[in-house]
Amino acid sequence: MIRRLQALPAAVFLLCLFFLTACATDNKKASWDQDKPTVTQSIQDIQSEQQRLGDFNRLQAAEVASLTTRMDALEALNQEYQLQQAQIQALSAQIEGLQRKQAKKLRSSSAHTPSPAHTRVTTVKKHPAQPVAAAPADVAPPSQPVVDTAAQADAEKNAYTAAYLALKSGRYDEAANGFNKQLDLYPKGEYSDQAWYWLGETRLAQNDGAKALNAFKYVVDHYPSSVKHAAALFKMAQISVDNKQPARAIEYYKRLIQEHADSDMAEQARAALNALEHPATESGQ
Repeated sequence: MIRRLQALPAAVFLLCLFFLTACATDNKKASWDQDKPTVTQSIQDIQSEQQRLGDFNRLQAAEVASLTTRMDALEALNQEYQLQQAQIQALSAQIEGLQRKQAKKLRSSSAHTPSPAHTRVTTVKKHPAQPVAAAPADVAPPSQPVVDTAAQADAEKNAYTAAYLALKSGRYDEAANGFNKQLDLYPKGEYSDQAWYWLGETRLAQNDGAKALNAFKYVVDHYPSSVKHAAALFKMAQISVDNKQPARAIEYYKRLIQEHADSDMAEQARAALNALEHPATESGQ
């Protein structure tokens, strides 16, 4: 009997523990049943957001690819435009040179044509014709090499254009090599004056004032009718100013004004010359 009374509290404790565990399980189940829709909705929201971000990333990638394609197309158009500008400039210089040659021929012919008032009729005394010895039949005249002038002109223009585009693109070493090669192959070509001028511009871009001065001086000394003659004189004056040689710069500016009085470069030279001869004084002095 005593043993049964001692075992009774333990049984009651276990029974209470069982009921408490069952109640806790029921409470957890009830809580999960209440939270399940919210958790499920959150998961669905996260999945939707991931899907939206994935779609956005794919759209951005497509736009980047489209912009890259457009940039490549614009770069190609820019290169083509620069090529056309170089060709237009070369053709303009060629046309102007031809016009100057034609005008010079017209002036020369008009200067040597006698006027009707001073035309004299002279009698030519006839002499008996002398027999001309025939050339030996077995001696052939020396053969002359045939030069394809059109192909040579195209090759020179292509070389000039390539070097010019390299200069405009900032590839100065390539431009210098291109102009030098052109001048070696075609020293008296149609574009040689412009090649010398742009070689000078290339040397300036390379911070080599001495070589730039030599290139511009070659244009001034050897191409007095070049479209770049005035510009070369102006560059020589600017280099002289940078070299602290104002007297020489004044000399180049005055020569430019004298030889190209009606040009745009002459206006710039007048302004630069005035600044050299009448430097601005400080206020109060």
